[in-house]
Amino acid sequence: MTAPPSFQRHHLRDRAMRTLNRRQQSSLVLWQSLALALGKIIGELGFESLFFRCAYQSQAAYPWLASNVDAKAIDHLAAGLATRDPAEAEQVSLELLNLFTDTLILLIGELVTNRILLTAWGTLAVDDVPESPQ
Repeated sequence: MTAPPSFQRHHLRDRAMRTLNRRQQSSLVLWQSLALALGKIIGELGFESLFFRCAYQSQAAYPWLASNVDAKAIDHLAAGLATRDPAEAEQVSLELLNLFTDTLILLIGELVTNRILLTAWGTLAVDDVPESPQ
């Protein structure tokens, strides 16, 4: 029996983050992969619109997310995160990512969203699987 889709999404994200942490990479890699995968479906402007909608919704907690919306979404996020403590930056990035994927689920459904995330992050999540003993 498989886990409910929402658990699959969180499990996939968590596994990808463990891989990134092991490689000493930031969560921006998740955003870049998601932008590429989702951009093929809804276009770059669709991704940008969805991203900035989520950034706007987060402005109460993180006002800097809703400023300088003239930049590209990933560049905007990277510039904002660079001004923060690394631990805080990762937390904000992941909170925004959760809001983004929750919004995407409302728009296209959970199963399709999970498939897009698997396409975007699949290799990161698979890299975390330990080798089986011989």
